Amino acid sequence: MVGSHKFSLSSVGNSKFQLAKVPFLSPLEGHICVKLQCQVGSSIEERGFLTMFDDVSGFGAWHRRWCVLSGNCISYWTYPDDEKSKTPLGRINLANCTSRKIDPANREFCARPHTFELITVRPQREDDRETLVSQCKNTLCVTKNWLSADTKDERNLWMQKLNRVLVDLRTWQPDACYSPHILLKQIGDHY
Repeated sequence: MVGSHKFSLSSVGNSKFQLAKVPFLSPLEGHICVKLQCQVGSSIEERGFLTMFDDVSGFGAWHRRWCVLSGNCISYWTYPDDEKSKTPLGRINLANCTSRKIDPANREFCARPHTFELITVRPQREDDRETLVSQCKNTLCVTKNWLSADTKDERNLWMQKLNRVLVDLRTWQPDACYSPHILLKQIGDHY
């Protein structure tokens, strides 16, 4: 052995590493240059019906959707068979989630049982407007996503899996997630 280095998660982003146990007369200088990258490859999946809150012409409406958690996204369709043959009606990218943890929705704001809330943020687009679920300010658009399961157990299962994805994302790609404290400064604590 000429030398060694133990790579860890904190090694990502560095390119020069000190070698340990390099023999005195070794031709190596004691450093190694390596380019490291990492990507989240979550194997967490869940499928099932969730009822999603949406703004329809200024009024709140609930729509039952077939939802699939795969990777770091929740994709949703009208029917389970649509998953194989149609593009999703929409996606919620969990890398944009600012909720520290997915919890049941506050009953003061959402009376529907078995509902959980996740807040996402993305750069504002020209056609964005403020709605019951979205607020745009300072180049950002913040959306409250309320999703309701049929039972408390189903809600808890979805929350458990979503929280696991968030932990994985924030561990392996911390720059992929918006920081809640930075976001709150930018939108002025409205959410």
